[in-house]
Amino acid sequence: MNKLNLTGVLIVIIFLIGCTPKSLRQGNSYIENGEYPQALEVLTDALNNNPDNPKIHRSLGIAYYKTGQYEQALDEFEKAKQKLDDDGIIMFYSGLSFEQLAQYDRAIEEYSNYVRLGRFSSIRSKLRQRVQQLIPKQAAQWAKDRMKTEKEINPVDIPDNSIAVAYFKPLNISEELRSLHIGLTDLLILDLSMIKSLRVIERVKLKEIYEELGFSTTDFVDENTTPRMGKLLGASSLVTGVFTGFGDEQWRIDPALGWIKLDDYMTLESVEGKLQQFFAVEKELVFDVLENLDITVTEEEKNQIMNNIPTKSLKAFLAYSRGLDYVDRGMYSEAISEFESALTIDPGFNISGAKMANAKLLSQSMDSTNRLEEVFDSAILLAEEKNQLMITTLENTSQAGLTRSPKSELAFSEAQSDVELEILFQW
Repeated sequence: MNKLNLTGVLIVIIFLIGCTPKSLRQGNSYIENGEYPQALEVLTDALNNNPDNPKIHRSLGIAYYKTGQYEQALDEFEKAKQKLDDDGIIMFYSGLSFEQLAQYDRAIEEYSNYVRLGRFSSIRSKLRQRVQQLIPKQAAQWAKDRMKTEKEINPVDIPDNSIAVAYFKPLNISEELRSLHIGLTDLLILDLSMIKSLRVIERVKLKEIYEELGFSTTDFVDENTTPRMGKLLGASSLVTGVFTGFGDEQWRIDPALGWIKLDDYMTLESVEGKLQQFFAVEKELVFDVLENLDITVTEEEKNQIMNNIPTKSLKAFLAYSRGLDYVDRGMYSEAISEFESALTIDPGFNISGAKMANAKLLSQSMDSTNRLEEVFDSAILLAEEKNQLMITTLENTSQAGLTRSPKSELAFSEAQSDVELEILFQW
């Protein structure tokens, strides 16, 4: 960067810093020092004088969050978003606020937005982990809410393109193959999800509805229970059936398909084969279901489904299926061991590696929200060190009263005045 360009950039930054209302800086200082009631008072007065300033709304939202007033905080963040729609601070604290209110779906949304747009890689990493840890909580909460409001659920409101896959009841299955029906459901869901016109219900939600109903994965969802299961899952159609073994070599699936809105249920033609032909038979079942649903499949989607063979080793897939079963039961160390076994048998079994990583994450205790804020502050301090040269230059040049390095995300953001200092070094 030549001297002329640097001077021009500094003039712009200094001007922006000078435009920061004194009351906002004072309110941020109160927040930084843990004096939240004072911050609320100062920032509320500042907002009365400048109601359209999004940074005041943002700071006020943080002050509300710090005092446990989460709904008020979210109200302020929503107003700030109107002009600061990609602001990492707002995403982060909105996520925390939603989490405190146990609105896990919204917390996941905000954390995911930060992962996509946020500035600090250490925070992105932490929030990726947190999203994965919140997904089971969100699914459990969702299932409980569905049960509470079951009478209010109108099947007419369920999207026509929504579909769920129930667990296939295993019959005459040896102990070694006991969990194969769980892997089958998982694979069917993955294949049906490749059809862009379908909305497939996630298996994590299926698990939670089963638990709320007191079902085990070996219970059969029949003609009588399909309407209720589909209604609770929010699925217009539901795939179910029986998975039967004939010794250790031969197996057969007797599938059925339920239409929730029509209150209709029909058995489909059986598919069967040798156990070593498991994946070929599973693909046959997928296309049979799609045909009976009158779903048009593009050539690209067909190829994706046919190529979705995660492993050629049935032994590895069995270990993977046992891993899924253990995860569902919260037995994470056993799950990790099974996923690891699947990878040992087939090192190219990538989805097993992903599931193992997720099981390791679920086995860890979640950071408290206070700890998450500490990590956030640490990222800010690190960024300060990286930008110390620019900050020092500003201190020597500006008459705006910047006399010390900022000690909080808010102060750091104000010092930048929405200009990425690290990017300036690349000019």
